[in-house]
Amino acid sequence: MLWYAGCGIVKQESQNLLHGRIARILQQFQPRGGLVTQSAETDLQDKLSLDTMACLTIRRPDAACSACADICPAQAITIDARDIELDHDLCTGCARCVAACPTGAMALPAPHPKAEDVLTFDCSRVAQADRQCDTQIVPCLGGLTASQLLESLVGHGKIALVDRGWCAICPSGGCAEPWANAVQSVESDLGDHAAALQVIAAPIPESRARPAPQPRRPRQQSYSRRQLFQRLTTPTPTPDRRSVTADQPFSGKVNAPALIQRRDALRRLHGTDTLPAALFPALDCTGTPDMRLAASLCPTHALSLSQMPDADALIFDAALCLACGDCEKAGAIRLHAQGEGHYTGPVTLARQAMADCPKCLRRFAPRDDQRICDGCHKDNDLAASAFGLMRRTQVPYGA
Repeated sequence: MLWYAGCGIVKQESQNLLHGRIARILQQFQPRGGLVTQSAETDLQDKLSLDTMACLTIRRPDAACSACADICPAQAITIDARDIELDHDLCTGCARCVAACPTGAMALPAPHPKAEDVLTFDCSRVAQADRQCDTQIVPCLGGLTASQLLESLVGHGKIALVDRGWCAICPSGGCAEPWANAVQSVESDLGDHAAALQVIAAPIPESRARPAPQPRRPRQQSYSRRQLFQRLTTPTPTPDRRSVTADQPFSGKVNAPALIQRRDALRRLHGTDTLPAALFPALDCTGTPDMRLAASLCPTHALSLSQMPDADALIFDAALCLACGDCEKAGAIRLHAQGEGHYTGPVTLARQAMADCPKCLRRFAPRDDQRICDGCHKDNDLAASAFGLMRRTQVPYGA
């Protein structure tokens, strides 16, 4: 009797834990899935999404990216090996994690402003009486990404961000200018036309502001007895720290929708597909790099290996480069912060002649007048040596 009662208690107490574990497992197999959530009492899970194919933490844990968790003012994001967890009950909805993501893996539905000559962004805490006409309201100015600002400039002559002066003490702000990184990036991209983006200081007493967003519940500090024992007995997953070689590259490339949006927006702003190369990082070769290793080390599709019948080519797309410098580990490659000349698209960074071995059909890089690969050449030498030993005249013992 007690045994059955105990089973019922176990089932009742572990129901939520089981649901969370199943959600975590299913999320790993979704090409485009939502963030793992601890609560379904909010509609944020229907808005804030995570593209698992674009997340460095999930696809390339060696990159050790924690940009979203570091910037979150509510500490609602926790990162583990190949796993990102968002506590929606702690999330204030500021979207600063979206702006901080280098690849654009985290996303919210884009705003649809009206067609105005000047598009003005303002904080959602501003009271209706203090708002300007036709102002685009956002949860937090720090949640605006650089690509969103560039795309807004495509449809509007100018854009303005209104600073109300309370960001430093706001739970969603966390600093005096949470929009600074995005604005500096856009100003750098615009160059001489940086005046199209303005930050207008229009302070309002905080007493007139709407209530600041608050977490829906405080973070749980205590655990039930069963939860405590489960945490103690569950081993902590270790990150994937295996070494990268030409024969064992890292698995999978990371999509970078934010970089693609930036490139496309810049092309529309310039009215041409040819852009200044100074807008993107640059690579050059000081010798012959290990092309397969370099392409494997690159987390995005900036470096790729193209195989042709008579050669292999290392293709570089500067617009998709994160400037992480991992490719330099392959040797004979140098990274520069800015390019020279013009960017028109992917270019061939290095090229190496290739051939197919007629004996083993393996692809190899031939030297001058080399017909077969080194492995087959060694096999021929070994066979010739063995044949020569067999044909040698044996000397009688004791002669």
